[in-house]
Amino acid sequence: MKLVAVDIGGTGVKTALVTMTGERLKSGQFPTPRHDYHLLPTQLISHIRETYQTDFVGIAVSSTGLVDPVTQEIGMSSPLYEGFGKNLVQTLKQTFCVPVSAENDGNCALLAEKWQGAGKACRNLAMVVLGTSVGGAVMVEEKLVRGAHLLGGEFGYMLMPVTEGAKRWEIWSITGATRSLVTNVAQEKQLDPTTLDGLQVVELWEAGDEAAKKGVAKFIEELAVGCYNLQYILDPEKILIGGGISKAAFLLPQLEMKVAELASHIPSHVRSPKIEICHFGNEANLLGACYDWQQKYRDGLN
Repeated sequence: MKLVAVDIGGTGVKTALVTMTGERLKSGQFPTPRHDYHLLPTQLISHIRETYQTDFVGIAVSSTGLVDPVTQEIGMSSPLYEGFGKNLVQTLKQTFCVPVSAENDGNCALLAEKWQGAGKACRNLAMVVLGTSVGGAVMVEEKLVRGAHLLGGEFGYMLMPVTEGAKRWEIWSITGATRSLVTNVAQEKQLDPTTLDGLQVVELWEAGDEAAKKGVAKFIEELAVGCYNLQYILDPEKILIGGGISKAAFLLPQLEMKVAELASHIPSHVRSPKIEICHFGNEANLLGACYDWQQKYRDGLN
């Protein structure tokens, strides 16, 4: 039996034909209609028909935005997602006559790691995803934690102190995302931030560039503070770090050193977080969506 897994991102929609064990058999993609979101359901239906015909028993969707676990609405009345999110699952069900599931992309990434990745043996996990913003997900006793307003795992809204300018506090997504790191390094080097990316910052750091070293030091410190706090808020077995920059060779050693340094100044310190890099990269959302579908429709497979 096979599923069509769908990953709806801000710039592109990725799809794959996946077996129940997570093996990818075929894949496809198309640009997200960013200025005409209402066109997405029609485009997705055409794409699935052309790419996968009817060779599947279900459709598993990972999407940006909040996803109501009961109604399966995506976006939760957000104007950004209103064009497709409210009715996408129901439309796909009616069109293809198969079970359809939807889940937030951060939750899907964590589910992928729990299923076949770095969190496979864990019952309690937290994930921090570093990118344009700071995202995340939480699992307690093998269940996703959503919260009263579906904001569980939205670590990017944690407050961080600001040392420059008039503001005293700002959210972590503004101060400590990979995009923030790139902007800070570019400003230090008096460059246009659009001419630099995360990979180039990593290369500059490895070459000993002073601006990159300064920017990375701030980035690592905020990440260490975030991870240290999460350990005492959630007490997970592991905190997994995802996002493109997580693959940088320096990130985990630097992060572990900074956490140890922070802990050394806390007399009441009890336990440092166990931090690991996510096993899956850009494929995590597709794989996690497949696992989510199986959790929702497991009984119907028998």
